Amino acid sequence: MKKLCLLAAFAALVVGAQAGDGARAQNVTPGIDTMPPVITATAAPCGCREFTVTENRNIPDPPTTPPKEKDQVETGIQRIRLAVDPAAVNVELTDLTPAVFTKDNPVKSATFRVCLKDKSKPGSFTVEASDWKAPAANIAKQLFNIAAATPAISVTSFDFGKVKVGEVGQGEVTITNNGDGPMVLDAIKLKNGSRVTITAGGTPPVTIAPNGGTHKITFTYTPTIASENGDDDELSVETACGNVAATLKGQGGVSRVAVDDWDAGSDVPAPGKCTSFTVRNTGNIDMKITDIRVTGDAEFSIKNLTPALPQTVAAGGSVTFSELCFASVKSGNYTGTLEVVSDAVDGDNKGDLKGGKSTGVEDEIGKTARAWFDANNGTIVVETVRPETVVTVNDLQGRTLASMVADGSTLRINASSWSGVVVVSFTSVDGQVARSLSLRR
Repeated sequence: MKKLCLLAAFAALVVGAQAGDGARAQNVTPGIDTMPPVITATAAPCGCREFTVTENRNIPDPPTTPPKEKDQVETGIQRIRLAVDPAAVNVELTDLTPAVFTKDNPVKSATFRVCLKDKSKPGSFTVEASDWKAPAANIAKQLFNIAAATPAISVTSFDFGKVKVGEVGQGEVTITNNGDGPMVLDAIKLKNGSRVTITAGGTPPVTIAPNGGTHKITFTYTPTIASENGDDDELSVETACGNVAATLKGQGGVSRVAVDDWDAGSDVPAPGKCTSFTVRNTGNIDMKITDIRVTGDAEFSIKNLTPALPQTVAAGGSVTFSELCFASVKSGNYTGTLEVVSDAVDGDNKGDLKGGKSTGVEDEIGKTARAWFDANNGTIVVETVRPETVVTVNDLQGRTLASMVADGSTLRINASSWSGVVVVSFTSVDGQVARSLSLRR
């Protein structure tokens, strides 16, 4: 009896469901839904993805009215979210449209965005979309990774090093777009721009292609003397997705020459006087000396310059040369200039020279010369010497050219093979005399 009652109740339920009437009526939708929603993504600037989720795969399309039992009929979007497992990293979902998904009036298409929170860091997430299929929804899951959206710069600090004043240093940086959306450089500028100049790639706006696209910026450094203590600047690149910068520094290379002055004295005896002299480099880079010369009065000269040129003087160093000489035939005060030719970019390359010869005994006591050069005969004539006096002839290096004993008051010495200035030493009636003679023919 109980079995008959249960069968009767089941039959009544079936009839009610088919008829759709009464309190027990149910809406049974013909067809089936076997496929999850479709997720499509498009890369957008600044570390964003634009998404579309659809439920439009009806077979046939459009569905028949009413659908057949085995027709594919989409039930519509039920939910869109970022999956809990694995958890999203450094992203957020925004702009979900529409914001509500109803079952009775199913949504077939929805859009939204997922963007990086911190655009200087990458992010990852899984989009999860489900439909209204009962009793268990179809669920679509898709993993996405977004690279950091801020531009990447090849170096954050660039050093030109020492660049010699008068020369130009070269440098460059590369901006890279590692994201999968386009990047626009809105501003490229220098903080100071006094010594550093952008020479290429510095005119915005500049669009860099995604996925490793690059843009090169080149610049130069032109130091001055004032750059000896160093220069600093900063290159900045600005985008809507973030900014990057590189500090720039360089130092002006200065070779600075300094030359010694020399005062030979006011009473230089024959055969003259010689000295060494020093050339210094007080700068911060090497200096090359290519020539050294003397100008002014002919009594100053350079003899057998040692060491030989050219010479390189290290920064902060010096080189000592020999010999700088002074010799005078006549009494008086003389001046000259020691000039050093080099590649120095600063300093004083000239040294002042002074020297003098006082009036000799022979000039004080009379008009007649005690020693003179007879150019016609090529001989040195020594007069009014005491008998048996030794007469010596030396060159300016102190080497003895001749030494003779006078046998009378006048002595002639053959000088036909000599040239330049020589010093004749002898004893006259007025005492010991040293006389410089120029052997000019």
